[in-house]
Amino acid sequence: MSALHYYLVLATVLGLSIPAAQASTYTNQFQQWYPQFGWIFDYTLHANCSDQLAKYRAGVKNYTEIDRVGGGGTLSALTQPVVQCILANISEYLKGQMATSQVLLGVMPTILSLIGPGTDETATFLLVGRRPLLFLLLSLGTSSVYFERAFKYPDPSQILADHPLRLQQPAPCGPIRAAIIAGEYLLALAAVTNIVVVCKDLGIKTICIFWSDFIFAPMLWGSLSFLVHVGAVLTLRMRLRRLGPGEDATGRNISARQWFELSSAKTDVRFDVFPESRLFVLMAWLLSMGTIVHILFGTAIFSSTTFIGPLDALTVLGRYMASVMACRIISMYELAGLRDAAKKNAVFDSSSGGRHRAAVEFADVKQSAFGASTRVSVSGS
Repeated sequence: MSALHYYLVLATVLGLSIPAAQASTYTNQFQQWYPQFGWIFDYTLHANCSDQLAKYRAGVKNYTEIDRVGGGGTLSALTQPVVQCILANISEYLKGQMATSQVLLGVMPTILSLIGPGTDETATFLLVGRRPLLFLLLSLGTSSVYFERAFKYPDPSQILADHPLRLQQPAPCGPIRAAIIAGEYLLALAAVTNIVVVCKDLGIKTICIFWSDFIFAPMLWGSLSFLVHVGAVLTLRMRLRRLGPGEDATGRNISARQWFELSSAKTDVRFDVFPESRLFVLMAWLLSMGTIVHILFGTAIFSSTTFIGPLDALTVLGRYMASVMACRIISMYELAGLRDAAKKNAVFDSSSGGRHRAAVEFADVKQSAFGASTRVSVSGS
């Protein structure tokens, strides 16, 4: 079973676990708070809302007592009475401070999407770079997904195209190479761990009015980015396949040793580029819409997060940005190495002013169920 198949199984398990998590009851909120205004919320809770807190901790949902006129519902049956009591006993100034925090957190998914790696980059990273474990860590550590323009998808052959005057990346060897590989995995693992801890704290120390009875909303949003990246891999795989020694266009016989090999150290980077098909266009459109929905879902979650001050919100934003930037740095470093590896055996063209070009060989034309499929083999090893 290939790494992509494992990711499909993992994505399916993640999707099936959502209804089970939603059906669970959590009563561990209102116990911990973020430090800026946490002491005020804790004092108000125990001084004025002890009855509501006792009913919440009992964990029994009485749907006949839901204050639907006050905006309550089945997804807020436990927490709504406690939230209303706290809000009724704090100052309007403090509510304004929390509103500022909601604005900061609400724009966070969009900000993170601009910082993090694009889905086309991570998909190329897996299909050509063949670093599935690092791909998994990066897709979980980025949280949000880069979005450029609706229904726009780049040419796969241009993702690894060499750029004029680009700073060349040296290919380390020996202990330096091993240290860089270990550093990449440690940094990516730290990014994922940081995201998990931040999401856990947000779920317990704040209340997401959008989904107030559940603590997993931030964690769910962060995990769904993995599904978007897997969708990008499935989409790009319709147009891009890497070939290696003894391999065919299915990309089989991938050695686990390549999981721990720097892209700049690869000696054979060859891949096939296929023209667009109707199925590819459909998948690209669905991927584009999925990216938009993911950002909107994150905005809805974080803009409704309450009981957090502006300073704490900035700290949360900074921690998210740190993880996303770490993943972006790793992605850029590996993609630069892939470009150099694909350029090593490029054909020298004296008529192009001393520049190098990759050898492009047009192969047979194949007819698929979705239209003509001319295979273009780009060899840059």
